[in-house]
Amino acid sequence: MESSKQNHLLVTKTIKLKNYNNIIRYAELGNKTKPTIILLHGVPENLQAWYAVAPMLSHNYHVLAIDWPGFGGSEPFKSTDDYNSQKFADIVVDFMDTMKIKQTIILASDIALLPAFLIGLQKPEQVSKLIVMDGIPFPRKQYASWELNSFTKKGSIISKALVRWFPSLSSKIVYIKGFHKGHSIPKEVRKEFLDDGKREYTMDAFLSYFQNFHIGQTYFEQVAHKLQKPVLVVWGKYDRFINIKLAHEIVEKLPNAKLEIIDKSGHYVHMDKPDTLVKAVTKFIETTNKNK
Repeated sequence: MESSKQNHLLVTKTIKLKNYNNIIRYAELGNKTKPTIILLHGVPENLQAWYAVAPMLSHNYHVLAIDWPGFGGSEPFKSTDDYNSQKFADIVVDFMDTMKIKQTIILASDIALLPAFLIGLQKPEQVSKLIVMDGIPFPRKQYASWELNSFTKKGSIISKALVRWFPSLSSKIVYIKGFHKGHSIPKEVRKEFLDDGKREYTMDAFLSYFQNFHIGQTYFEQVAHKLQKPVLVVWGKYDRFINIKLAHEIVEKLPNAKLEIIDKSGHYVHMDKPDTLVKAVTKFIETTNKNK
């Protein structure tokens, strides 16, 4: 349930990236001497989506959460062509270099799933493990909801309407379909997401990423078998945006992956069941460490 007495927002700051020169908003929690976990959000969200998960993980890890360019408090790209999976992956690597993070664990949701995979594939020395949730790394329209498929169509009147009418219409769809029944998030977190949706450049970022998505998906499907890093695929049992069949296909295609299905959870596992997610993440990290 929502709490009106507690402020759930993560404390944030900004940094200018060394290579791309983008200004990125991020949150940092935990002890810097402990292993680092970078949290990558989906849509329509920003780093405040980790309001529950980040503090719990910070007991045992150095936690960093970032806003993608054009979302939250991060500077937008100058070109809409830059909103693609490869450029997002490059931004994370640039952020790591700027912050002098040599190696990290990545926890990624939704649209961040594919950039996380690309980092693990292309920069294996900088990533030890990957935990990914409810995203579409391959071109699989049959597993996506009508809303997600409409976003991928350039010139689609429906997709433009869904984004332009956000937060009034799109937010209702997200809350009705995205969360497990009866779930609610703190009002200050929801306000952050709604404020994002009113910004013109966030609307452009949202739509452009989906319309450029197929490029990274097609590429990754051809090279997925080369991703050797340990991967935990986490999926909400009642995800109504992406069919759970895709979770099984991802695990089948990756050489070193396992699946964890979270009960009583929809698409947004990290907000629906943060306690359960943190337990699954911690167990996965500890188990893979022992198996080295």
